[in-house]
Amino acid sequence: MKLRWNGLIAAFATLAVVLGIAGSACAQQIPSSEIPLERCDRLPVVVVQADKIEMHFLVDTAATSMLNVKSFPAGRSKQVEISSWNGTKAATAREVSISELRLGNRRLLDVKLPAVDLSAIAKACGGPIDGILGVDLLEQLNVTIDLKRSVARLGLAAPDPAELAMIRDMQKSMELCSEAFNEANADQLAKCLDPDFVLISPSGEYHGRASATDHFRRAYFSSNPPARMSMTMKDQQAVGDVVWTSYDYTLESPSVHSAGHGMMLCRKAEDRWYILSIHESAADSGTVHSR
Repeated sequence: MKLRWNGLIAAFATLAVVLGIAGSACAQQIPSSEIPLERCDRLPVVVVQADKIEMHFLVDTAATSMLNVKSFPAGRSKQVEISSWNGTKAATAREVSISELRLGNRRLLDVKLPAVDLSAIAKACGGPIDGILGVDLLEQLNVTIDLKRSVARLGLAAPDPAELAMIRDMQKSMELCSEAFNEANADQLAKCLDPDFVLISPSGEYHGRASATDHFRRAYFSSNPPARMSMTMKDQQAVGDVVWTSYDYTLESPSVHSAGHGMMLCRKAEDRWYILSIHESAADSGTVHSR
């Protein structure tokens, strides 16, 4: 199972979706139809049925599909593959099985998808977001984009000046948070984290500000000298009052060397930015080791 984090952040397309004529071996052949879209801020949302329950999925033609773990609490954690712009990495996510996934007059049977925490996006939209409908399921359902009829548009509109200003403001705030980490200042770093902060990393899952701060203290601040982090932000997108960003990172200490890639969600509240969640994967299986 593969997730394209880079596509998820950078390439939400503002689309109208038209079902094609020929389906895959898994899809039931029923006459095609147009699928109306709703909106999540500036992003397209389509209504699908998962086991006969209506759910709202963001449409992303560059990402592979995933579910919101809040909407699909059942399932089991397992290793999956995360595909991004620079390769495929291993990570842990919850795998969920759906007996029937229906989009309009098409359906897929026995679908298995990874589930991660997308609740921040739902909050930004002011409505439910139950998953991401990505290129893998769009291809299996044989969904196409009708450009001739001007019912779809490829790519993402350029951010407006207000969104660019919000992204710059977030970056400035994250620089201060990075400084707190590199100074091993756990109390200052904790102020950067939302009370319900979630960290999913190669070393484990941590839920809540206190749990994550304690993890940072033990894993990175207790060595002499403490670990130093370098972060390079990549693709960014503003969705409501939330900013998504993908990034590369390295961590160095006398005992640990690690490098990898991540996705971070940040939200501004009460005139300051808080990190809502971080999902990270190691660059490769050998990058975390003791010296």
